[in-house]
Amino acid sequence: MPSLSPSVRKYLAELGARGGKARARRHARTQLRAWGRLGGRTPRLDAKALARLRQLLAKGKSQAECAGILGVSCSTVARARRMTA
Repeated sequence: MPSLSPSVRKYLAELGARGGKARARRHARTQLRAWGRLGGRTPRLDAKALARLRQLLAKGKSQAECAGILGVSCSTVARARRMTA
């Protein structure tokens, strides 16, 4: 894919900004916040997997070992560990 010229990038940025501002004028802040909470990716580790992760870490397994067992990346394990700590 060819790189975009600076003028095209600027146009796309302005177009996106205008869309966000128009959307913000049409909807209430509470509704926009609710949509923001509903969006995003589904978590790779559900509650059951998080409980399993805590057990593995308590047994002395390393983050890399836990990642291999759970089938996720080391970054995912580290992020989950920070959130649950």
